Amino acid sequence: MHKLHTESMRTDWIEDIIALLDAGGVAEAAYRRNVTQPAYSRRLRALEDVLGIDLVDRTSRPSGPTRVLRDHADRFRRLADEQRALLATMRQAQAQGAPQLVVVCQHAITTSLGPRIVAALRDAAGGSVRLRSANRDECDIVLYARGASISVTYRVEGERSEGIPTFLEEAVLAGERLLPVIGADHAKRAMWAFHQGRLTMIGYPSDVFLGTTLARHVTVDLARRCEIDVAAETALTPAAMQMARAGVGIAWVPGALVQEAIRAGELVALAKELGAVEMQLVAHRWSSGGDARVEAAWQALCCGVVQSGAR
Repeated sequence: MHKLHTESMRTDWIEDIIALLDAGGVAEAAYRRNVTQPAYSRRLRALEDVLGIDLVDRTSRPSGPTRVLRDHADRFRRLADEQRALLATMRQAQAQGAPQLVVVCQHAITTSLGPRIVAALRDAAGGSVRLRSANRDECDIVLYARGASISVTYRVEGERSEGIPTFLEEAVLAGERLLPVIGADHAKRAMWAFHQGRLTMIGYPSDVFLGTTLARHVTVDLARRCEIDVAAETALTPAAMQMARAGVGIAWVPGALVQEAIRAGELVALAKELGAVEMQLVAHRWSSGGDARVEAAWQALCCGVVQSGAR
């Protein structure tokens, strides 16, 4: 079995895969990676051994990426972008000689409030801020492992976090609402169908926070009133919002993400008819051992410099 040097795998293997996807063939990909085709082929075989996944379809000529690799091309490209951005940020922080403040946020919060969080914390703490994005449970893991100094997540109002470790400090930053919305041109049709006993909606996967939140606080009640048709499912709130805008179905999305579109008349909020979920924006940090930058950032968050969507 071929072996890969650990550091090389960490920094180069995604780029090798992206080259194969972009080029569509091994020969062209090798040229793009500035190596000979035999050397590139050996690297791919070694990588296949390490990952246990076929990357190259060797049954076709010329050989190119396998179907399973093509199916996940977008995710690999996002990984490549994140890796390049991370390395660039780390180099910048090293050049500046200042430690980087790392904050981990739930995906939906990164999308809706990420720019405000970064701007506020840069002003409060100074220096570079790295905003990590993860699923709700993963945010806890990152914080526990000290992969971030502060986490910012959602919690349904009235539901206390279970088993918060004593070594963590918690602060409720703001209120937020999970609002049902649809494109303004499609609102009348959608509500007519609802009053006829049928609701078409955009769903979230059951293993993500918004999916479980909808199941517990929205669909369980609506199912008693009408037949629910889940037209599409996505884990990405911006995608849910755009599908709602196009009239695919009604989507429940954080108010901070849709408030501008509602004000502009592009989306219609249907909270009175269908119900909204009252949530809270909650921050956690380690209770002790934080440096001055972390303390300044924490105080800024607690003072309300980051506001959620209109209630």
